[in-house]
Amino acid sequence: MQTFNNIKRTSSGCKPAMAILLFIAVLLSGCHSLMMTKVDYTNIRLDSTLNITPDPKIESVILPFRTKLMNDMEAVLCTSKDALLGGRPESPLTNFCADLILQEADSICLKQYPDVHVSVSMVNRGGLRVPIPKGEVKVQDMFELMPFENEIVFLKMSGVRMRQFIDHMALRGGEGVSGMSFGIREGKGFNPEIQGKPLDDTKSYWLVTSDYIANGGDGFEILSTVKDRVSTGVKFRDMFINHLRIMGQKGISIEAKTDGRVYDAK
Repeated sequence: MQTFNNIKRTSSGCKPAMAILLFIAVLLSGCHSLMMTKVDYTNIRLDSTLNITPDPKIESVILPFRTKLMNDMEAVLCTSKDALLGGRPESPLTNFCADLILQEADSICLKQYPDVHVSVSMVNRGGLRVPIPKGEVKVQDMFELMPFENEIVFLKMSGVRMRQFIDHMALRGGEGVSGMSFGIREGKGFNPEIQGKPLDDTKSYWLVTSDYIANGGDGFEILSTVKDRVSTGVKFRDMFINHLRIMGQKGISIEAKTDGRVYDAK
């Protein structure tokens, strides 16, 4: 009887909030029996077929920025004599981009890093998303070519590590390179040369590439452990745009071809 009285007194002392919590707990305890049996959905196309009237006030704010962006993207940088297509083991597109990177790297080092002397450059084929068109080359084309915010990085590598780096490029069927040449035989680099001389395992070489590759992207983990590294903060795309704009101002057109820098040695 004493036990019952204790329980009774406790129950009569429940507050409304406690009662609500108990009610919610009961409801939740039965949720495990609920089962989704049907899902209805509708695709909404976010394109010109979507009939939405823009808000005039918002449009008045956006219009100046949209107009400036469109004008900037349509600006002509220079011209190209031919469409530059990508491919492996080498291609006009990868050769041109790698040559440009090596040339610009020299300029960057001369101004900011006088102790760095870059020997070779590398641009991954997968990072170049579209060809460079024949005729006028616009800013928009560079954004389509390089849609990523990659930056220029310098890496100082031993000859042994450079050989391993070349082997990985060979395994991938070739990449965009400049300042070096090598054959591909049985998935490995064959007769690699740096600046026209045989690769020397006892020497060190400076490589310029993107932070994506330097951080181990595309399977290049061997580069992610290189200790001698210079992160320039210079964007690949900005460097290309400035370089092509100067070419246009000088009346120089883009020209590129394959020259055997990466070849099948079978």
